Amino acid sequence: MESAFSYTIDGGSTWHQLSLIDTQISNILDLALSPNYEQDSTCFMVTWGGEHSLWRSRDGGAQWERVGCSTLANMGSIRRVSLSPQYGNGSQAVFIAGSSGGNPAIWHSTDGGQSFSEPWVTHDPTTGATFPIDAWAVADDNTLLVGSYDGSNGLVYRSNNGGWTYSTAAVAGNQSLYFMALSPAYNQDKTILVGNTNGWVYWSNDNGATFEPLLGEATSPPFTGSASIAFDPNFSNNHTVYATSDKENEGIHRFVIGSSTEWVSIDSTLPNNSKIGQLAVSADGTLYASNFNGDGGLERCLNPTYSLGPNFETVTRGLADGATLTGLWLNGHRLWSIDTTNTRLMTFNDSLTSPISLTSPSDGTSGIGTIINHEINDVTLDWEVLPGATHYRWQLDYDNDFSSLPPEFEDDSGATSSRLPPLKPTTEYYWRVRATEPVLSPWSPKWSFTTCLGADSMAPELISPNAGASDSKIKPIFQWSAVVGAQKYELLVATDALFTAPVIAKVGDSALPATAWQCDIKLDHDTTYYWKVRAIGSGTYSAWSAVSAFGTDPLQVQANPSPAPEPLPTVPQSSPSPPPSQSNTPEWPIWLMYLGAALLFTTIATLITLIILTVRVWRL
Repeated sequence: MESAFSYTIDGGSTWHQLSLIDTQISNILDLALSPNYEQDSTCFMVTWGGEHSLWRSRDGGAQWERVGCSTLANMGSIRRVSLSPQYGNGSQAVFIAGSSGGNPAIWHSTDGGQSFSEPWVTHDPTTGATFPIDAWAVADDNTLLVGSYDGSNGLVYRSNNGGWTYSTAAVAGNQSLYFMALSPAYNQDKTILVGNTNGWVYWSNDNGATFEPLLGEATSPPFTGSASIAFDPNFSNNHTVYATSDKENEGIHRFVIGSSTEWVSIDSTLPNNSKIGQLAVSADGTLYASNFNGDGGLERCLNPTYSLGPNFETVTRGLADGATLTGLWLNGHRLWSIDTTNTRLMTFNDSLTSPISLTSPSDGTSGIGTIINHEINDVTLDWEVLPGATHYRWQLDYDNDFSSLPPEFEDDSGATSSRLPPLKPTTEYYWRVRATEPVLSPWSPKWSFTTCLGADSMAPELISPNAGASDSKIKPIFQWSAVVGAQKYELLVATDALFTAPVIAKVGDSALPATAWQCDIKLDHDTTYYWKVRAIGSGTYSAWSAVSAFGTDPLQVQANPSPAPEPLPTVPQSSPSPPPSQSNTPEWPIWLMYLGAALLFTTIATLITLIILTVRVWRL
């Protein structure tokens, strides 16, 4: 029994059983995936079939070799296997736990399971008594935390040398510990969660020195049965953790450390009679749970932190009838679980945790479609293939909350495109797509587009000035018909039909808000002008109207113009006038100067005459 064909790759120092292995596998007890699985495809498995075996696969489980067995002298049993978080990235640390010589023990490998240390029996550093390994978590190549029970208390030990020695135990409740998890940022925040077999959840943020229940002063446990826990990948920011128990209909709960006062149920969409065995959360926040109720399958939730109620879906595709899943392991988007009914190791590659990439209409595009009979009937949504998806669902809405969709604005598609129902012109729409089969994907980003304003048949019709009019005023009123959905109108007026040099250009920010406009500049008389109009709506344009022409009235000339006044007579000058004086003395007219001179001469002559007459009288 347990014989096999063995091989060595190190000259005979170590031997592993490769084929013709004479053993039985009746139970799969544990599994460990390489953190670097996407590159090295390495995983380890512990089984039972009369003897315990440790198996290693380097091709994703297609082939296995046995690297440990309980028939060895120093291996009484093997019950757990775990790898360093750095395994495959410079580390080859593997830990297994079981018993040796009737005592609980741990083995440590530094070469990827090629060889293991001698068994290190677990001892309490204070009492020297051995302690069982009920739960554990490996923090790095040499650090591990072990949960145990001494008959009175749940205890957490920490070893910094690979399990050789341990710190003083911290008390975590008064029941056996069942599950242990480390924070995604454990190296920084030193936070640990443990669940016990009586429904309690405890946490520590001091690297396991102390633990307290995640309910403050509560006197009763939040769950019944054995509690499994998990951290949200964004725990450093949202402080969110999840828990469940293995009892029927216990469901899945969420707790925010620092703000929650009780565990909140998030399992309203779980199937009835679910029994959740273990939780796992991917780096993108997708929450998974193994449902070990018969035909339960895998429970999957894309939005476990959603405040209005997360949505779970059950995945059973590929499972045999009556399959019972226990245990859950995750690496990237690949999950592993054990079908205990059929003794099978099942794997599920979840390729639908990423949103779909939309292609067209491009986000923010305007002028989509063509109007026929006042409707747009030629808009098609397109998106990229999401690997693994077989069906999609698209949604369309007038705003981006998608809270109340008209029935025709939502449908399924087996292809990566879908033609939309008739749409309104000059209207902004939002759209998104997700995969629905075989499982849901997240919704794509929300894109928008705006339908076109119109085609040629929807262009404005020109009303006035009338086409061909030859007596229009030089400040005419322009008027045209309305276009449904138009917000503004652009107007061009020019003296040539090609509008090479418009004299009026009401475009862009100067576009007109109404269907009539009083010209605010004077056009030339007796001139032919050409004009056209188009509508604007939500960033789209209608076609230009037909070009119309009109002529302005001729210039009006008066029949009997008034005669121009005759110019005043001027006095000829013999020499050029002197330059004007710079003084402020007013200038006198020439005739006034002559008049003054004459009066002065007359006055002088009169005075002389009076003097002569006076002298003559005096002599007499």
